[in-house]
Parts: sequence; structure tokens; C-alpha cells
Amino acid sequence: CLAMFVGLSMVAQECKKTEYSADQQKYMEAALQKFNACTLPMDNACRAAVAEALEHMYGVKDFGAAPNYMTPTEIGSKVAGDSNWEHLGSASDQNALKTAQEDANCGRAVVAVLSSDTGGHVAIILPGNLAPSGSWKLNVPNAASFFTHNPQKSFAGKKLSYSFPSPQGVEIYARK
Repeated sequence: CLAMFVGLSMVAQECKKTEYSADQQKYMEAALQKFNACTLPMDNACRAAVAEALEHMYGVKDFGAAPNYMTPTEIGSKVAGDSNWEHLGSASDQNALKTAQEDANCGRAVVAVLSSDTGGHVAIILPGNLAPSGSWKLNVPNAASFFTHNPQKSFAGKKLSYSFPSPQGVEIYARK
């Protein structure tokens, strides 16, 4: 029993509670404004928005460096096969969504990935609270998305369900 308590105590101490700070919000607003100015078809500098945001928000340098950041498609492939990233589960699983929000609130980088033959999409889970999604019928985390096919649709600080029409096929990963 004592070993279990010590283990739980150590896990609890590892969480550095974070909030979606004013500085992070300011950064995301500037990143979205810059991204919205991108023209279609997007060049690699514009496609780098997700990788840049993950580096700025969470210090994650797994996805290259300027000017050679990975695209969202490359990020999705990397997290799925990289032992530094933990698969939390499917976005259709309420426990995975809860863990994703808790991890983001503890300062861990968390992404939601939809892989497809046409490129897919990657959303960033931001610190915040779970909120009910009418379309998903689940409580979903706070998120940011950079839509490479429709930049004006991009956002930060909205529900994850704004990123994907449904949770089907969306997988969630957290940086270890």
C-alpha cells in the first residue's frame, strides 16, 4: 500500500500545473494572424505553423527547426512511430480525451492526429478545461488548429471538435 502511495505521490509531483497563459494566447493570436495571411497552395513556411507552435508553447523540438520544420502530415507520421510520444487513445474514447486535457494542463505537448491519403490534420491540445461537444457527444479538450486548406478557419482556444467533423479516425498522442 505504501509503495502505491509513493508511486501516486511521485506522479502527482511530476505535474507542473499550467494554464493557457496570456503570453501563450498572445503568441497563438500572432501565429494565427500570420497563418491567415498564407496563400494557397501553401508553401513550407506556412505549413510549419503546427511545428513552430509546438516548439514555442511546449519546447518540443522533435519536428525540425526553421526553415525546415515538418508539415502536419509529417508530424502525424512521426508521433505515431516515435517512442518519445505516447499513444493516449482514440478521440472517440472519453478517457483518452480526459487524459489529453490533463496532460496539456501539466505542460505536456499533446496532439490529435487524423491521418489520411490526402494529408490529414494535426490539432494541438492547449491547457484548459473539457467542454461538451454536441456534435461529438463527448467532453472535449481545448485546442488549436491550423487548417492548411482553409487558413481562415484556423483557431486557438476552442473545443477539439472544431478541428475534426467527428472523432472517428482521430488519434491522440502526448510527448513523454
